Amino acid sequence: MTDREKLFNSLKKLPDETISKLLDAVAQLLPGEEDYLLPACPYCGSTDVIRYGHKCGKQRFSCKTCGRTFVTTTHTIMSQSHSPADIWQKVISDTIHGHSIQYTAVRLDLNHQTVFNMRHKILLALQQLPEVEAVLLGEVSELDETFVLESYKGKSLPETLGRKARKHGARAQKRGISDEYICICTGIQRGGSAYALSANRAKPDAEELTELYKEHIAQGTLVLCDGLKSYRVLPTVAECTVKDCSGISGAKKCFYHLNTVNGFHSYIKQRYHFYRGVATKYLNRYTALFASAYRKAGALVELLINTLLGVSNTNYYHSNRAVKEMSLLAI
Repeated sequence: MTDREKLFNSLKKLPDETISKLLDAVAQLLPGEEDYLLPACPYCGSTDVIRYGHKCGKQRFSCKTCGRTFVTTTHTIMSQSHSPADIWQKVISDTIHGHSIQYTAVRLDLNHQTVFNMRHKILLALQQLPEVEAVLLGEVSELDETFVLESYKGKSLPETLGRKARKHGARAQKRGISDEYICICTGIQRGGSAYALSANRAKPDAEELTELYKEHIAQGTLVLCDGLKSYRVLPTVAECTVKDCSGISGAKKCFYHLNTVNGFHSYIKQRYHFYRGVATKYLNRYTALFASAYRKAGALVELLINTLLGVSNTNYYHSNRAVKEMSLLAI
């Protein structure tokens, strides 16, 4: 008698009530019906799909509505990638924690260009996340700007620029805040989210601040800033109160200060110098990274990793509108 037959005979001797409880316990261990549901079509959203063989080792599906085929990674950051999800998770983690591309490439035994492409697909996806794209500063928020030198890292310097290429760590040729600097406008809510975006050289004017903050300041917010007159336009952008902290001293300085946003600036500069500069055309991708990674660690980072893997409609090779916009700043 085989072991299977012995087990079957032993089960037949059990009371009906015990067998019923045993079957219920086994049913809870088995995957439910929802685990076998087929994914929706990423092109038309239809759920009328069928399995359609395999592609590059992945299950392929066919949509009966639009007739197109797809795999589970279509229209995600893992699209057209040969790397599995666990490798992507490690690259995302290294990106958020500020490791260099070369470090990730050596650690995961990947080509440097492969990691570069993966990182920029991650940064593009990061910009599309509501937690980053739709940041809303409220309550008490501090606004200020910081500056980084323009950079043509990774490409030859244009002949029309009128200067020689800088070495890493070199200073600007002109004194003070000149057109050699790219301005990063930053805002941070005390105890809340951070926001950073670059759209100009040198000091921002009222029109640029309006464009930057028109959808990122909640009504009733107390905005603390320095003495730059351009910030006076913000009450017309949102029903907020703007307070100049530059002339405040004494006991009031304990509340009316810009220490929080200055700490954010230090974080940006630290990451910027660790990368040994960032190409100006990619700067807004990295400001999105800096703003989302600031103050986030542990469980929040893991949540961000899982969210990024599900971001759809991200195509590194065709989503270069932001790169073209930043390229104009470098002319």
